[in-house]
Amino acid sequence: MRIFHDWRGLPADAREATVALGNFDGVHRGHAQLIRTAHTARPDAPLAVLTFEPHPRELFRPDDPPFRLTLSAERADALAALGVALLYELP
Repeated sequence: MRIFHDWRGLPADAREATVALGNFDGVHRGHAQLIRTAHTARPDAPLAVLTFEPHPRELFRPDDPPFRLTLSAERADALAALGVALLYELP
């Protein structure tokens, strides 16, 4: 899986993907179904996930203690196991 941390300057082969958008903290069966549905919509296109790092909660609720089910690398591994080819991990 290829991982991108900025949407600017994406190579051409990373621009025409089918994208599932979400936080995907603690990748679970619901996330897997969303990703399968996205892939079914365009099975010939690369499959991608757009997610956020750091967790949006850190920006919207900075006074709350940090809360993460999975770290970024663990999330990437779980998404790759679901067949995701491209991960757009944006701030």
